[in-house]
Amino acid sequence: MAKEKKEKKGWAYSPANVMRELKKVKWPSVKQLSKDSLLVIVFTLLFGLYFFVCEILSTGLVSKIVGK
Repeated sequence: MAKEKKEKKGWAYSPANVMRELKKVKWPSVKQLSKDSLLVIVFTLLFGLYFFVCEILSTGLVSKIVGK
């Protein structure tokens, strides 16, 4: 049988526990953060352009079908 973890008693979200967990976090460097942010911005712009082109094409198609 699998071993079950014993539940810790007490307040799970105490300031001391929060600080202890924050020390375990591996924070990104400024270089990595900048690189990731730029990547998000570029992909957001590309998706926006893609949906804009899709809207223009679908509007033209619907106009031809409806006849306006």
